[in-house]
Amino acid sequence: MNILSYLPEISYLILSLLVLDLLGSGLFRLIVRPRAKRYWDATEEPLPPLQLEHQFPPQWQQYLEKSGAILAEPSSKVRLRMKGVVRTKPTGKWHPTECKAFFTSNPLTMVWYADITRAFLVSIKATEQFAQGQGFSTRWILSIFPYRWKQASLPETMAQRNAFYSLAAAVWLPQWWLHYTLDWHETAYDLLPFTCTIDNQVFFLKAQFNAAHQLTELSQWQENWQEVNTKLVFSDYQMVQEQSIPLRVEALEKDAKGQLFVHIDLQVTDVVQKGPYAWW
Repeated sequence: MNILSYLPEISYLILSLLVLDLLGSGLFRLIVRPRAKRYWDATEEPLPPLQLEHQFPPQWQQYLEKSGAILAEPSSKVRLRMKGVVRTKPTGKWHPTECKAFFTSNPLTMVWYADITRAFLVSIKATEQFAQGQGFSTRWILSIFPYRWKQASLPETMAQRNAFYSLAAAVWLPQWWLHYTLDWHETAYDLLPFTCTIDNQVFFLKAQFNAAHQLTELSQWQENWQEVNTKLVFSDYQMVQEQSIPLRVEALEKDAKGQLFVHIDLQVTDVVQKGPYAWW
């Protein structure tokens, strides 16, 4: 078989996939960008601190001081641009991804957008969102065909996961922790269980710190810390706009057997902590 005889058909297929990807990417962004802008523009001024400096446990107080949160200029919004890899199961193949994320604290919202390269000319556009107490999830294959579209609220565990990701954005604006209702529990020095209450929703969390007083792990648990649901691991702390924040984050989620595995590994390439909305 002479493969050259199929060259026109192959060229046409490649061109068609490229056109589909470009059209789908534009359409998907037309759906996601207005929502990100609406949440960003609707953000109110930062709430006054609910807790004073001396009300924090020593390890949390040292973390806030180290991060620069106490002296930082107030802001209720942050957006990130990231690159990394993602997989859907522990033994799955890693796929390159580029992400944009928009977070606000008042009210608590999130719009996370990812462009995932699955194979040559095959990409998936994904978004995870949280607003008004509900989570939303969208996946488009070849950038134009929705294969998972949920406008209704996600199952409770997934909605809680998106809510957790939203509040965890405080690692990139540590001053946000001053505005949340936190309740501390006795623990070992480097591992701190606490609850965080936002809009009458209670999150059972655990935080871990390193010797440099940096927050290295933040995990979400079922009620009364019976079982872990999701974990975020932070590293590569750098000074950005006079605050010490992590530029690498790994998200661990449960597989079919209930075991945590690294689902996504991202490097933050850009951080904007205030200002008007922009997609980049």
